[in-house]
Amino acid sequence: MSDVPRESPRTILFQFVIFPLGVVMIGVAVFLLFGKLASNEQTIPDYLNDIRSGSSHRKFQAAYELSKSIKRGEAKRYPNLVEQVAAVYRSSKDDDPRIRQYLTLVLGKLGDPRAVPVLEEALKDPVVETRIYALIALAELKARGAVLEVMDAARDQDKDVRKTAVYALGEIGDPRAIPVLEDALNEEVADIRFNAALALSRFGDPKAEPVLRAMLDRDTLNRVKDMRDDQKEEAMIAAISAYAKLAGKRALPELQRVANSDPSLRVRAAAKEAGSAL
Repeated sequence: MSDVPRESPRTILFQFVIFPLGVVMIGVAVFLLFGKLASNEQTIPDYLNDIRSGSSHRKFQAAYELSKSIKRGEAKRYPNLVEQVAAVYRSSKDDDPRIRQYLTLVLGKLGDPRAVPVLEEALKDPVVETRIYALIALAELKARGAVLEVMDAARDQDKDVRKTAVYALGEIGDPRAIPVLEDALNEEVADIRFNAALALSRFGDPKAEPVLRAMLDRDTLNRVKDMRDDQKEEAMIAAISAYAKLAGKRALPELQRVANSDPSLRVRAAAKEAGSAL
């Protein structure tokens, strides 16, 4: 039995998007696997060939193994790999959509701007998870050339797509996204508001301050559905840094409150450190 991740992307997307430093890779939906490739003996060209011509299960498993090999840094030996992966992506439109999802992650990990056009195409995919993965890849590439398409995705009907798009806009760092991010501060979905505030703090936008202060309030976070204690902790630490940089000395009262009263030692330490630096 393979060790392919078994968590749904929607299950762990919340953590990935709000806390971009905490997660490097995300999994796909529950997989029923019937074998395992001899991954230690195969090369990147082998995986690509399997995706092109293998059985349905073999294609999927090869896409997963390809993503692992990219993460290990093996792509350096193949300078034109991004073009090959893009071609395989485009030819896989009738395959299991999870294959494309892994391929979008590969395109992001390669760090090559030539991947941007195919990722822009992926933003139009009817499968929600594929759009999410494409946004993650564009965020990793910091693809300013795709910022308009990512801005459009921030208005998607699916909340998880919007959530990821807002995160991606913060990573891309193009000021053209500021109005879209400001609109996202009014979203009903809490973690979209949180992502928008963290993104806007990078632009020095004071409109993010109320949401960042809310992220420092345990009662507010306790009302967010399905938010785990460790996620609350990470959200507060991210907000502490962003709020301190944005508000300066005006942040001191709130930071001191958190430093003196929060139940988490990590959160208290982060608040103390941020306050002492002001």
